[in-house]
Amino acid sequence: MDLLQKKIILIEGKQTDHPSFFLNLQKKGYNVEIASTGNAALDKIREDRPMLVLIDAASLRTTCNRIVYRIKQRNPDLPVILIIDDMLKNRKISNKCDLVMTLPFTVQKLVNRIKLFAPSNSDCIRNVGDITLDKSKRSISVDNRYTLVTPRVVKLLEVLMDNVGKVVSRKDLFRKIWDTDYLDDMRSLDVHMQWLRKAIEVDPKNPQIITTIRGIGYSLYYDEEQT
Repeated sequence: MDLLQKKIILIEGKQTDHPSFFLNLQKKGYNVEIASTGNAALDKIREDRPMLVLIDAASLRTTCNRIVYRIKQRNPDLPVILIIDDMLKNRKISNKCDLVMTLPFTVQKLVNRIKLFAPSNSDCIRNVGDITLDKSKRSISVDNRYTLVTPRVVKLLEVLMDNVGKVVSRKDLFRKIWDTDYLDDMRSLDVHMQWLRKAIEVDPKNPQIITTIRGIGYSLYYDEEQT
């Protein structure tokens, strides 16, 4: 990804209790432009066409709901990440944000979340209902919840997506994902299934999307009328 594709508009105030994200994001290879107001940000968005807008609401001491609204009104497909702190987390936050992060967190965690919104090769995107699998980023998104997963969890979901509505046996899953015929110990499959369910289920202990067919395997199910 070149610098033009990695352009970020950072909206932040001058008075803050935490360091600016500007230098750290630049060190990570991002082309960052700072805007101190919503109007300045809109001008930069129009000129630069960034891949993402990062709003440090904590540094501005406000929820920035109006800024988010104006950005999304003019650029509905432009991802917006909002950073808040404990002072703001109990206030009403705009539901137009693509992601809300609460301080404190590491710069690497922020970078990992930014990567979720980076341009992707369409051949790497798979969709089933509300579930989106991005193989290039190793991410799963469901209803604006984004989770980074391991390569084997990616493969596990991909196999289930290839067999929507069908039962895939535990043995077949294990053979395809671990590329082996040694099937005496498949406990690692259970662990990876737990990770996958945490990424996509509302209640992983009571799964509704990936169901267990006792004694056989698993099935990925979704109701087409609801998607």
